Amino acid sequence: MKFRGTEEEVREYKIMLEEKLKENIEILIKKEQIKQYNPTFMIKKANGKWRKILDAKALNKFNADFHFKNHDSNEQKQTIRIGDLSTSLYLPSTFHHLIVQTELQPYLAFEFQNNYYTYRAMLFETKQSPIYFATAMEPIMRQIRMKMEIKIINYVDDILLLHQNKEYLKNMTQRVIDTLKYFGFTMNTEKSEIEPKQTVIFLAWGWKLSNATVKTKPKKRLFLLHDLYNMRRWIKTGTEITIKQTAKLIGKLNYLRLQFYEASLFLITMEHQKAQTAKPRGWNTMMIMNKTAIPDINWWIAKLRANIQAQLIQIPPQMTMIIDAAHSGWGSILERELEMIAMAHGTWNKDK
Repeated sequence: MKFRGTEEEVREYKIMLEEKLKENIEILIKKEQIKQYNPTFMIKKANGKWRKILDAKALNKFNADFHFKNHDSNEQKQTIRIGDLSTSLYLPSTFHHLIVQTELQPYLAFEFQNNYYTYRAMLFETKQSPIYFATAMEPIMRQIRMKMEIKIINYVDDILLLHQNKEYLKNMTQRVIDTLKYFGFTMNTEKSEIEPKQTVIFLAWGWKLSNATVKTKPKKRLFLLHDLYNMRRWIKTGTEITIKQTAKLIGKLNYLRLQFYEASLFLITMEHQKAQTAKPRGWNTMMIMNKTAIPDINWWIAKLRANIQAQLIQIPPQMTMIIDAAHSGWGSILERELEMIAMAHGTWNKDK
């Protein structure tokens, strides 16, 4: 499967290929060694830089599904404390730190300008890549947590470090960087924040640690609203969509349960319709979403348009009011830390 693209794409592809060959991430391979050809294409990122994608769909069909537990919203809530400061680290090309087994390399082959190549290092596009990387990273992160006494939230190539003391966090951040570099990782200084802050963008969330609140970052919010408007229009016009499109939107919205606690309740209708269609016909088919899903779509649109920050930590009440009532009368007591502040009582109005 030869690469086809514009002159600019071919030029950028060649530059990128030469860099990867120099770094021993990709290697030349003989045609007779190849067991699976994979198409490749170039995409331009928002910052103007290019990225090469290997389409591993055919290969992923033969790979078994794996499920692994990563940090979920409950763990994030349990980790963060009001008043925390944070630094964040971004590891570029994280998967390239893992070496693909020799016998598997012929399945990752691609062609460019009549030459054949394969990946020596792990690439992002295979189904198991995130699992392998998370498994490899876990012992390193566990040692860092034990030795440095800082809180860590990590998801694949994003790492958030938390502590209440600014100078301590700053020093420990440098130690974490040194430790990761020792194991061969590199830092993306543009995307990393090594100066302790209480406002940070992490995992598509805007975190405000001074009061432990979170909300969807503006760019992600706009993309989700665009998807929701499209879905609402398709439902109203009875347009066919793929089941996978529906599943993808449900997955994106379900991720927002950290901010919107009722999220799962407003996905039930779409999830049910998706499952009812997929059950007899399979996932690779089309569906028309019923109009009963529109109220839920409208709920999501309203929530994202408002984008009200959510409190991650349940703040204990400052005061408590105890009320009681009976046929003969009523009473109430206002307490603060078991100290009575005010009391009120009375009898019922006979007219009412």
